[in-house]
Amino acid sequence: MKLAGTKFLTLLLSILLSGMSYADLRMPELAMELILKKSVYQNREIIQFEVKFTNQTDRDLSMIIPGSQNKGQRILQLQVFSVNNTTNFYTKVFENPLELEMDTSFIGSVYFKRLRAHESMSIPLFVNDRRNASKYIYSNYAFPDFPDGKYEVIAYYNPLGESLAPYVFQAYDDHGRTIGDSLNPEKMQIDAYGIYSNYVQLTIDSKLKTTLEEGEDVICSGSCHFCRHIEKEQWHRVKKDIIHRVDDIAKHGKVLFLFDGPDAVLSSLPSYYSRQIVLETKNGIVYKELTWQIGKIYGVRSFIHKCCYWIFRWNVPMRTSSSKYFHLISVN
Repeated sequence: MKLAGTKFLTLLLSILLSGMSYADLRMPELAMELILKKSVYQNREIIQFEVKFTNQTDRDLSMIIPGSQNKGQRILQLQVFSVNNTTNFYTKVFENPLELEMDTSFIGSVYFKRLRAHESMSIPLFVNDRRNASKYIYSNYAFPDFPDGKYEVIAYYNPLGESLAPYVFQAYDDHGRTIGDSLNPEKMQIDAYGIYSNYVQLTIDSKLKTTLEEGEDVICSGSCHFCRHIEKEQWHRVKKDIIHRVDDIAKHGKVLFLFDGPDAVLSSLPSYYSRQIVLETKNGIVYKELTWQIGKIYGVRSFIHKCCYWIFRWNVPMRTSSSKYFHLISVN
């Protein structure tokens, strides 16, 4: 009987003191997945990763992506580990430096990205792309030469050091308690120490000739005119291909990545819509900007319409604009 009373007292004290204890029971609002395009590479070969972000909430929220950032600390880092399979012990062998060293001739910045509830978006990372490393943040990653073997790679995302972060993020501590202001449902809640992706296995084999792996989502063959024009950097022909005969641009073999377009464009006509694209040419990786014109004003018709109205007060039955006009105007 005495033992039962002791158990009851212990239970009662646990309940009373439970309000003084904290636990991080938050579901992460932003999930991150790291994807490796191929599993086997050689040292110094360009390695293509893809980082997929997912808004796991039922709310539309904004986040920050690297964009054109070219100074300060990177918000997305890659870390490489060797693994002792016997003891399952991970040893960090390399990580990209957080401080950026890039061309700052033009001012760059991180970008805002609006994610609808449960929506995902992806960005590429091109490791060892020395040609573009100083100009494009997505190519500002390099690995040293590793001994042949298997490695585990993880991505680390921490945007809270950015001056723009307080506009879209709200940090919480180890115990799940919001830091600073009270809980704001308009902001994405994120761990104050950043978030990590899954691990992906990277195999370095200096003797193996790497090829496209089976199952890669490519819709064209070796005789694809579009890919041949890209490889030869015949940009006027690439433009004509996109206008007249190419569907599913992102699924062609020489297209490494097609970025999302802007979240919004001006409603007044004409407006412009741009998407950055990464292509593989005979000279290496090339970044290009595809720009479309949305809507068109017919200048001569508009002038005639105005003159008729000024002189005769007559609205000429003539169409002076088109909202259905959508035309690629440049590949720069």
